[in-house]
Amino acid sequence: MYDKLLTVSDAAKLLGISASTLRRLEENGEVKTYGLKVVYTPGGQRRYLADEIQRIFTQTGFAHKLGFGTKAAILVRDVTYAYMDSGSTLAIDTPFDKEGLHRLLTLAAQCGLPTVFTRTIYRPDHSFSWLWGKKYPFITTLREDAYLNQPDEALASLSFMRNYSTCYASDFYGSDLEIWLKQQGIDTIILGGATASGSIRATAIEAFQMGFHVMIPREVIGDRSQSLLDFTLLDLNARYADVLNLQEVTDWLTTSSLELNKKNMLHCQHDELAK
Repeated sequence: MYDKLLTVSDAAKLLGISASTLRRLEENGEVKTYGLKVVYTPGGQRRYLADEIQRIFTQTGFAHKLGFGTKAAILVRDVTYAYMDSGSTLAIDTPFDKEGLHRLLTLAAQCGLPTVFTRTIYRPDHSFSWLWGKKYPFITTLREDAYLNQPDEALASLSFMRNYSTCYASDFYGSDLEIWLKQQGIDTIILGGATASGSIRATAIEAFQMGFHVMIPREVIGDRSQSLLDFTLLDLNARYADVLNLQEVTDWLTTSSLELNKKNMLHCQHDELAK
């Protein structure tokens, strides 16, 4: 009976999440949402039924990866004091690698890739913003000039190609961002910031619908609780994006940049010979 069971580590690997994340979902009783149940061996060890994992693995898309395209842009949302300062009512309560985000953005700039910073603002004279504030009153603190709505110090030394504010949940809605990115040959979007279950999710889904490869380095995504973050990343990874380690993303940026420079050099050499 127990020869068709998987360890927590093996099950997590198949599902595309970490073993620690799967254990947290177990502790919260949330694995049942995905049609999974924990089986205990006679020795008391936790296991998962291989058939159940395989079913989810096949049916929900965990088995497939989008993969990177050819040229990426980095979109950062709401890395402001409102979300990063622990004293704020909007603050995230999950680990967030600010230094890692800084390295990612610095590398993107070195590679000549577009970087975009977007922050949420509240405007009572804007119909959707007013409606959002009615549903979620805390967001009314995010006025354009409010201290809490200024970029976090982690971004202080960085400059972005585009820096703008929006009343909407998605970076794309109501803007020309899609056109601007596609004019530069961008086919891959790398997301960072807060919150996973809010603006990151909204932006990821809209970007995917627009035909972009969406990449989410988990270390630079935050939310107000670990279980909410885990569930959101699990679902995004299943249907709309690739959730990766930050190192995987930076490795690809470095490699793709070298390949692009090589192609440009060959193209220039070809043009010189053709003269």
